[in-house]
Amino acid sequence: MHVLRRRPELDGSKEEYEKYGANRLAEGKLPLCAEMCSTKSLLAGDGEIIAQIYKDRVKQRGYGSGAWGWQTAYRETIAS
Repeated sequence: MHVLRRRPELDGSKEEYEKYGANRLAEGKLPLCAEMCSTKSLLAGDGEIIAQIYKDRVKQRGYGSGAWGWQTAYRETIAS
């Protein structure tokens, strides 16, 4: 069994910053990749908000092989 161990450095400490750089999560910020994602395909944050965004997207765009762009991207047709 794998046990996750906490890093010995305290959040926001000089030692943590020197080893790893900024700890955006401890600062209450999203990971930079999610902040900068131009397609907004990377989502991070409160689970209920993310779930609602996903539901809205599925309602508007569909999902899996029914999603817009799927046939173009994968050159597959939808079996009906």
